[in-house]
Amino acid sequence: MVSTDKDVVKEIGLKSVFTFLVNGIFSAFFVTSGILNVKENKIIVGVFYFILAILAILPHRLLRVTQALKIIILIILFVILATVAAKGDPVAEQKYEYPEIGQEYKLKFGRNTFSVLVRNVTQETRVAYQGKEMGTSGLFLVVNADIINNESESVDFITGKDPQLKDDQGRVYTLYGANIPPGKLQPNVAKMVSYIFEIPKDAKGLSFIFKDSTDILKSVDLKR
Repeated sequence: MVSTDKDVVKEIGLKSVFTFLVNGIFSAFFVTSGILNVKENKIIVGVFYFILAILAILPHRLLRVTQALKIIILIILFVILATVAAKGDPVAEQKYEYPEIGQEYKLKFGRNTFSVLVRNVTQETRVAYQGKEMGTSGLFLVVNADIINNESESVDFITGKDPQLKDDQGRVYTLYGANIPPGKLQPNVAKMVSYIFEIPKDAKGLSFIFKDSTDILKSVDLKR
């Protein structure tokens, strides 16, 4: 039987083009993933990604499966491989700086840099906050710190994340409140900020922890 032009057009129709594009996209993705893993010294994982890239461009007829089943198999193999690769990723170790009470250190928030100096710490059973006197069954720890704007223009002291307290039992205490002077921080003019934390009476080994946009925790030992 002689093939007609109509038969040829049918063989290279939309379905064939779509299948070619899908296989090409899968193959390119697996090759890229393989290269990235090899660069991270995950050689075995990278090799398996390259094998998946080869399987992706092989016609499904050679694998004796339908195109839809081939895609499902590739996705399942990718999920398994990605899970194995993720388990091998080392957990990034948190970095710390350890300034002392009375020692100035830097905090960076966005484009602005501030100097902080923890002057002293007081322990109270009642505090004045937002115009009211507040009590507690535990204790209020008040951290008094000088904040200095290191920029050349006045700015608001916006941290994005409040400081925390942590004790020697690993318990973390969030900020109860803060007495911050109104108005902007003028360049190189120190303003005292009081950070208030509510803690149990048995809390010891307390550290005042601030995290800025450098992702380095500044931890001040409060000697309590």
